[in-house]
Amino acid sequence: MATIISVSDLAKLPNLQAPVITLNLNLRKLAFDQSERVRVRSMLREIEKKAGNGIKSFITDVDDLTRQQLPYEGISVITDKTGANVYHLIRTSVDEPDYRIEDAIDWLLLLSEAPNPDYDLIEINRDNSRLYELKNRQVTPLTIKDYPATVQDALGTEIRGGELNFSGKGGTTQYHGHNETSQEKKIDQERYYRYIIDVINKDTDLTGHQFILMGLSQNINLFKRLNNSLKIAPVEIDQSVQNLSATEIAKLVNAEVDKHNRANTTDAINKTFRDKLFTDFTNIQNLLNSKDIRHLFVASRDEINQNDPTIYTEVNRMIKQALAQDTNVTVVNDDPSIPLVSAV
Repeated sequence: MATIISVSDLAKLPNLQAPVITLNLNLRKLAFDQSERVRVRSMLREIEKKAGNGIKSFITDVDDLTRQQLPYEGISVITDKTGANVYHLIRTSVDEPDYRIEDAIDWLLLLSEAPNPDYDLIEINRDNSRLYELKNRQVTPLTIKDYPATVQDALGTEIRGGELNFSGKGGTTQYHGHNETSQEKKIDQERYYRYIIDVINKDTDLTGHQFILMGLSQNINLFKRLNNSLKIAPVEIDQSVQNLSATEIAKLVNAEVDKHNRANTTDAINKTFRDKLFTDFTNIQNLLNSKDIRHLFVASRDEINQNDPTIYTEVNRMIKQALAQDTNVTVVNDDPSIPLVSAV
């Protein structure tokens, strides 16, 4: 039976017995494209021929994947020559099915297909709010206990901006609508946001989660100013999403997450770390051995193969070592100005 695992946890496992098989699959295509299924079946025959009959459980596992309608864009499947353990890595996307049979896990192949970044989303409006979760690039509503969908749910009769004005004259009482001064509305809004933060903070299932804020800039800024406990993601959606479907929100959020990831990877190297980067291969390895690397940057597998294929195996060893130490590892694509391997 396959085990769903993270890249860092996979790196902490004992070395798998060679040969090790790493297979990337595009599940979205497999769901509807017959030619994709034929292509994968052909790859599986090649793998079985090269690796031997011991991996029949692996073949069966992949065959099962082609029939399931999993909510992932792609998946990586890893096993060794025994076929006893099969590991699944959920992927953001896989352009084309691909595999490698090597002496060890091909980390460059794995990291070339990014894992899905999961976030929770908070829709922030002046007097209402909703929670969503982003998993495998899909957005679904998220329900937690006592979450206040409206300011009325949070404050009840204590709403200051909605109190009734009245005056008495000659034994009668006359109502004049609500006292809705802008200042009292603002006070209610602040109390509402504090209530939301408190409810989320008390939910143990959300501990440590990153939250993307969605709403008008003035609402997002107020929420961030009041927040003292939630982990707010650097990505935000600076517009109202009240009238958008979950699918439309997913498209919007995924685009911003992708944009942020692309910009900040190159920016971190070119600007933030430029004067602090280690680029000497031996020096980087020694620093890894002493656990003094905070972030390892490597070029894509294609760039390494084109420029210096002799270091491919060594780079893979570095990546495994870094991941096992919970060091950040980033594959930098399509930027020839960046060294093949660098670290900070």
